[in-house]
Amino acid sequence: MNIFRSRLRIVVLGFLLFALALTTAPRDSSAQCPMCKTSLEANRKDNQKAVGQGLNKGILYLLAMPFILVGTVGGLYWHRQRRFEENEDRRRRILEN
Repeated sequence: MNIFRSRLRIVVLGFLLFALALTTAPRDSSAQCPMCKTSLEANRKDNQKAVGQGLNKGILYLLAMPFILVGTVGGLYWHRQRRFEENEDRRRRILEN
């Protein structure tokens, strides 16, 4: 029971620190990152029709990265789990015979 209480205290303390960090964060932050803003301004100067083309590609790139990482980790986990289950089945068959 003591382990549960100590873990609960750690979780509550972490939550309070996170809430404190959120409430003390500066409020006047910009909506864009500097690279996106620079890309948008460069496209605007060159050609009015090309505004946002580079920005859209950057957004799609950033959107794809988490899916690629999660898919890779999930695929590796699935492959390893399948291999482990096959080895367990072989061991069971050997022990049964």
